Amino acid sequence: MTNCNQLNVYLYRTEHVNKHNSDLFKRYLLLKEAGLTGVQFQYGPYGKPFVHVPDVHFNISHSGQYLAGAVSTGSYIGIDIEWIKPIDFDCIDFFMSEKEIAHFNEIRLKEEKLDYFYTIWTLKEAYCKMLGMGLHMKLSEISMDNQQIKPTLKDVFCHSILVDNLYRLSLICSQEMNINVVHITEDTIIQELKHNQFI
Repeated sequence: MTNCNQLNVYLYRTEHVNKHNSDLFKRYLLLKEAGLTGVQFQYGPYGKPFVHVPDVHFNISHSGQYLAGAVSTGSYIGIDIEWIKPIDFDCIDFFMSEKEIAHFNEIRLKEEKLDYFYTIWTLKEAYCKMLGMGLHMKLSEISMDNQQIKPTLKDVFCHSILVDNLYRLSLICSQEMNINVVHITEDTIIQELKHNQFI
């Protein structure tokens, strides 16, 4: 379990991301970080899973061969990981603010444009997931400023990193925390869950 100023972000690389290993991953995270066993998942109005345990918040994301997730015992969190692939930039009006579009248009190198695109996208998706809204809010009305979202209610804290130079991972927290990235394998998950008689 992490201390209150640190958050472990787990990365699980697998050949096949499916409902089964996603479920095992969630159970592993909740066991490892909050000591929870036998959890029953509930779902919010926009599909965000949660558990009825005070002050326990978790979120997962997947893209390509990675599952990413975190559990907090005090801070609301949202996480997103995206495989960085060449993309047609015609969708930026959907999710970038005017200020972000202006900055995007100033970037000359295609690789830097791509990185900026995925950084903004994953931070905003993580923000929506933290709120439990999915993508059911107008993303272009949220603007990034120095890696910190300035929503209408209050500041939140953002982290964004590259994984294997192929993925962009972003995490949003309602409290300021340092993150620690932990790589795990299927064997790690199975051994921990078997040890605690999950499987």
